[in-house]
Amino acid sequence: NSDLSTIFENIRPRAKQAGMDGSKEALYNFFVQEVRRNMHIVLSFSPVSNSFRERLRKFPSLVNCTTIDW
Repeated sequence: NSDLSTIFENIRPRAKQAGMDGSKEALYNFFVQEVRRNMHIVLSFSPVSNSFRERLRKFPSLVNCTTIDW
């Protein structure tokens, strides 16, 4: 897979610096770890409509597991 090869080439120096060996499995795990650490998701909803309330009822984690910036 050419996409993974490119990712492995780019992340190999950082993985070695972190003390990992150069195996494909280790590089992939390091890549996934870095993505999880750096990924931030922004959701934007309009609080004006009734659909916002409906979404909050259907998906309570939108309130319980997030940071809300009113």
